[in-house]
Amino acid sequence: MARLLASVLLLGSALAQNLLALAPQGAVAGFQLSDLRNSRYLAGLAQDWKSSGLETLLKRELQKEVGGQADLLGIAAGGVAAALYRDGFFLIARPSPAALQAVRRETRGVRPEGGWLVGGDSEVLTGISRELVFLASPKYARLFLQGRRGLQAPARGDIVLWGALPQDLVRSLGLPPRTQSALSTFRRFSYALQLTPGGYTDESRLELNPGADPTLAALLLPKERPFDAGNLPQGYAVTSGVFDLGRLGAYLPGLLREFDLRLNLDLRAFGTRFATVSVQGPPPAPDALGEGLLGHSLIYWEVRDPVTAEANLLALLQTLAAFATPQGQGGFRMLGNEGGFKAVEVGLMGKLYYRLEANRLVLATSESALQATHTPPWNQNPDFRRFRVRIPAGAVGYTFSQQGVILQEQATQLARLLPQAIGSSGLEGELVQSLASFTERLAKRFGAGLSYTVVEGNALVTRGFYEVRW
Repeated sequence: MARLLASVLLLGSALAQNLLALAPQGAVAGFQLSDLRNSRYLAGLAQDWKSSGLETLLKRELQKEVGGQADLLGIAAGGVAAALYRDGFFLIARPSPAALQAVRRETRGVRPEGGWLVGGDSEVLTGISRELVFLASPKYARLFLQGRRGLQAPARGDIVLWGALPQDLVRSLGLPPRTQSALSTFRRFSYALQLTPGGYTDESRLELNPGADPTLAALLLPKERPFDAGNLPQGYAVTSGVFDLGRLGAYLPGLLREFDLRLNLDLRAFGTRFATVSVQGPPPAPDALGEGLLGHSLIYWEVRDPVTAEANLLALLQTLAAFATPQGQGGFRMLGNEGGFKAVEVGLMGKLYYRLEANRLVLATSESALQATHTPPWNQNPDFRRFRVRIPAGAVGYTFSQQGVILQEQATQLARLLPQAIGSSGLEGELVQSLASFTERLAKRFGAGLSYTVVEGNALVTRGFYEVRW
């Protein structure tokens, strides 16, 4: 008897942590958020939320607008799991006490069934227990009440999201052969995030079926190694990866011809490796003209034929200039040399700068980015050196970022741009001030972060490590 009681208690504890296991099997997509109410990691963020004034502001305004129904916002306070099926859905959550009472008030025609109070209509049934609530299509509500449960996610974490593309659905769409093969290449995507004592980790996984479309699979599952980002100028983030533009240029026209679309895209002059460096610079002007409209980035792309690559780039910029000028009147101009780069004016987007080297094209999207070419390389950044040792030898891409710097820049832009968009008096002013305050507080907690991408069999897997001062 004691062993049975212990087993029941263990099972109850497991289910409390894994609401998704209560959902019926057979889902094509799902989502799970664990019960984080008592997480020691989130206490500081919760205090920041309160101290910023956002919590008080939102509660006050919601109470004015919807009264007691505002309690329903606590429907997932203790965790939530959702599953999507070909012919319905199932959602189960552990609400706050106030939200649970609100659900009880809103549910009509309830009757006891299998330990639950069940009500609803022909489209959605609601079930209420002592601490859980479910909403589901009638078919999956019945399966749940019959005890036909046990859904499992393809990943584990405090936040999990996944989805699979049903192949019978792809075949039923009546698509042209090459398009159908391209879609059949994608099997499943999953994402999981896990809180840790020093921050959080995450992992995304894209599973492919190379036999459906070998060319597309080869594009998405590269074998080459990326540029060494350590030799690139410092900013607040850097990405180095692999993507075969030449193969893409040969692949897309054939796919589009199935829809009677013609695309002349010759990218054979470009190689497979690329990198981007994001740097700080002034925000875009209020009228969205000129400096900063495209951000402040250095873009590097490997080239096989520099002369042809330059011709292709200029043709692309001329096309962009036509779209970025009133009435499509053009606006593309060559402006001469600046700092070893050729400057071009691209319509209302302002100036861009580019340089062709022996084996790569370098593009600066602003004057600030151009000036950043003279900053010390990433190899001199202690955080970058500390993190890069986590990158495996077989990685096909990676990103390093100073998240706190990014958040601080976003806070500054929010404080500057939001008043212009929504106003600066009354409720709007309070919202701007509170949101900027919260973002600034977050910026002080977040540190460096790194993610890298590897090919594992027929899957493209990205794993990340991010510092947070909880």
